[in-house]
Amino acid sequence: MRAFPPRGPAPRRDRPAKEPAAPAKMDQGRPALRRPSGDLSLLSLLELSQELSVRLDLYEIADAALYNLLGHFGCSRGAFWILPEVRSREPVLVRSQGIAETVAKAIGGAWTRWLLDRPGELLEPLLLSELRDLGSGPDLDLAEEKGIAIFAPVTARRSLSGLVALGRRVSGNDFGSLDREILQASVNLLGVSVENTNVYNRAIENNRRLRMANEQLQELDRLKSEFLRNMNHELRTPLTIIIAYLDSILGMEEEGTRRDHLKVIRSQTTKLHGMLLQLLDFGKLLQDRLTIDVQRGDVREALMAFYEDRRPGISTDLREFKFSAASTPTPALFERERLLQIVDCLVDNAVKFSPQGSHVHLRVDLESVDGVEWVRVDVADDGPGIEPERLPVIFESFRQGDGSQTREHGGLGIGLAFAKSLAEKMDGHLEAASTPGQGSVFSLWLPAA
Repeated sequence: MRAFPPRGPAPRRDRPAKEPAAPAKMDQGRPALRRPSGDLSLLSLLELSQELSVRLDLYEIADAALYNLLGHFGCSRGAFWILPEVRSREPVLVRSQGIAETVAKAIGGAWTRWLLDRPGELLEPLLLSELRDLGSGPDLDLAEEKGIAIFAPVTARRSLSGLVALGRRVSGNDFGSLDREILQASVNLLGVSVENTNVYNRAIENNRRLRMANEQLQELDRLKSEFLRNMNHELRTPLTIIIAYLDSILGMEEEGTRRDHLKVIRSQTTKLHGMLLQLLDFGKLLQDRLTIDVQRGDVREALMAFYEDRRPGISTDLREFKFSAASTPTPALFERERLLQIVDCLVDNAVKFSPQGSHVHLRVDLESVDGVEWVRVDVADDGPGIEPERLPVIFESFRQGDGSQTREHGGLGIGLAFAKSLAEKMDGHLEAASTPGQGSVFSLWLPAA
């Protein structure tokens, strides 16, 4: 426990020497306050204000405040408690002088609970002698036995935030009305200082946590980039070799169960290879290393060929695939390969999340928005739709409509994020709308040429 030597009313070196006492003047029948006493009180408040203004640690503030109060009032005992933000907890003893810690904790707990039961009523210093006369206050005997003479509630915005206790004065003098006013002003300064310090320190801690989180994100981004770079050699090359050998074996294998099994292996290996290529392209896109060669072309013509290529597989899987387009050409600025990647991703997403018997519709239209011409490509389905809370995050990488471990549909969770980034690379954008139970529409907007 840190010791605070009591300070008497004698002037300090840095204080001006006392002036001769002026004769007391009468003001409405009462003698005026003697100037030296008022000067000392004002100096004490100024000193406390200066001390609190330069400290940003709660315990340093408690030291400065308690030292100031003990010195000014000439007390050898005192304590300072702070109420935590969670009011169901006991008050925290921050500093104690001349009172055993266990006793101080008990006294602080009893008195703060008593004050909290009287919100707004007792916010001024409380003399134990007056409270005993009124028969009010908790455990007065223990407080008086430990030499406490006065309690001063510490407030912030008219709400109890702490408590200061001072012992009996060494001089034997009582706490007069001026003393109580000075004590009230002092604890008001203390309350404001504690609140400001807490706000400042919380901001510092939040900034620290944000900085740590940002550093972790940067490290994760570095590891992700390193992983994607290693993918090309560690996975792509072996998969290419496996596919080549499977094609060779299938060319020699006769029809039968063995060949059917090899076809399944070949199909799944090709699917894995495609996912890997998409992941590699996505990595290049994140690192701004993916080159996009935008040219003028007819979107309708490009997607008609895509539709004819995809329809057999989708129909075989018992889903109807339809295509409709404007009767006139739909020229836009795009790269054909990347356009097909985006639409292929949207169609795959519609097929994946729609049950058998549902319909997938690919549409191409010209549309004007605020005087700007666009080519709009819609992929609509009548599947289960997307829940409203999931809709804002479906274009984030490594996110899926069903993120549980028991989800029915596989995938890396980068398809829609990749498609959105590709669209933006071509000065377009991708958006989604959905009604649960009725289906979803994903729309690609490309600048018309």
